[in-house]
Amino acid sequence: MSLRRSVLSGLFWAGGTRLIGQALTWAITIVVIRLLSPDDYGLLAMAMVFVNLLFLLAEAGLGAALVQAPKADEPNLRAIFAAIVLVDFALFALLIASAPAIAHFFDEDRLTLIIRILALQFLISIFAVIPTALLTRALDFKHQSVIGLAAAFCGSVTTLVLALSGYGVWALIIGNLTAHLLNTVGINLVSPFLKWPDFSLRGARQLLVIGGQMTAARVLWFIYSQADIFIAGRLLGKELLGFYSVSMHLASRPVQRISAVINQVAFPAFARSQHDPELVSRYLLKALRLLFFVSFPVLWGISSIAPEIVGVLLGAKWSRAVVPLQLLPLIMPLSIVSPFLNTAFQGIGHSGVVFRNTLTACLIMPAAFCIGANWGLVGLSLAWVVGFPIVLAFNLRRMLPLVALNLRDVFSVAAPALLGSCGMYAAVTITRHFAADRFESAVLMLVLIGVGATSYAALAWTANRTGVGELADLLNVHRLWGKQA
Repeated sequence: MSLRRSVLSGLFWAGGTRLIGQALTWAITIVVIRLLSPDDYGLLAMAMVFVNLLFLLAEAGLGAALVQAPKADEPNLRAIFAAIVLVDFALFALLIASAPAIAHFFDEDRLTLIIRILALQFLISIFAVIPTALLTRALDFKHQSVIGLAAAFCGSVTTLVLALSGYGVWALIIGNLTAHLLNTVGINLVSPFLKWPDFSLRGARQLLVIGGQMTAARVLWFIYSQADIFIAGRLLGKELLGFYSVSMHLASRPVQRISAVINQVAFPAFARSQHDPELVSRYLLKALRLLFFVSFPVLWGISSIAPEIVGVLLGAKWSRAVVPLQLLPLIMPLSIVSPFLNTAFQGIGHSGVVFRNTLTACLIMPAAFCIGANWGLVGLSLAWVVGFPIVLAFNLRRMLPLVALNLRDVFSVAAPALLGSCGMYAAVTITRHFAADRFESAVLMLVLIGVGATSYAALAWTANRTGVGELADLLNVHRLWGKQA
């Protein structure tokens, strides 16, 4: 299979299963949010700040380095496996030992046990890194996607059952572990790696260096992306953090789903085409156009109906989440672009640039959060809206010359989707003004969704035919397989 058809196949399976998974788990997520309290989500957010930070170190970047490596023979794989075992056991022990200190920092004793249970993820992940990397090297996303879908669904059902049984925050924790365990088991059934680790680490030095660079960039990315949770947990308390974290969850969930699909396929695809600069530039612009075409209407649509989402789906106790949910999705389309660009540039061998990009974000965003937190939830949300475009502008000026592109090229592919989404937002706002007193909240939300979707489709068909055509080609993947690559 050619690279183009492999990429399309990867997008078809990864995107299709993510879409199905979103449909299956979204309703469960809404029910769980209604069942649990802001305190429960605040506790989980506090715990996950440190768990997720250490989880970035779990594979030491070796999974990505293995995907990018020219070859992957058995001696290298055994040495990489040994490095993963050593790193994950060390991180597991570190988290177990530091749990009381983290609980003391947040002045919340329950965090000690929560963090120690979540630390089990590190032992589980040891056995997932190499099988997943081998499937990714082969651009085999079908098996990964189906297994991920099944694991996510089972984890969501587990969370729902436990939430209905009154387990509170433990429903979220056990559901998370269930999904993680099932995914690891499934990946090993499809792509087992049953070799004894080579603790001499022979032959893994170069991959360790590459993995170290990638890990450093990921850690910096995590620091700035989680700084808002850290600062809010410290300055605003767990209740306000609960409102903020749920708003961020609803605003960023589409981002995470879209980014996960794109980045999963983009990294090996760009790694394969890294020696053809013209091809890389063309891929970048086409991918950015598709990302903007989909992300702007979806995310700005969430912003435009935030009062109805909170009132109808979450209930009155979550009313303070409305304003953050109106503000955060406005910046989320750019939050999709940034990790995609970093993934693409890592794939073509510019890990140093990616490190500098994340360092820039790590310097600007925490400062913005510290300032914004003085104005509570609104200020914290505005820190994203104001700060992140500044970060992206600096990073684009650094990255684009490396692939013979400039800011005008990026704006030209973003402008049609941006203008169409502005028109959609205006149509929804006007409709709410005239229809709010005529419909019940649930009916009004459906009406607004219909108006938003129709208006964006009409504007896109009128002024963004290129985006419509590329999306249609992508969705009609089976016809594309029949074309000459």
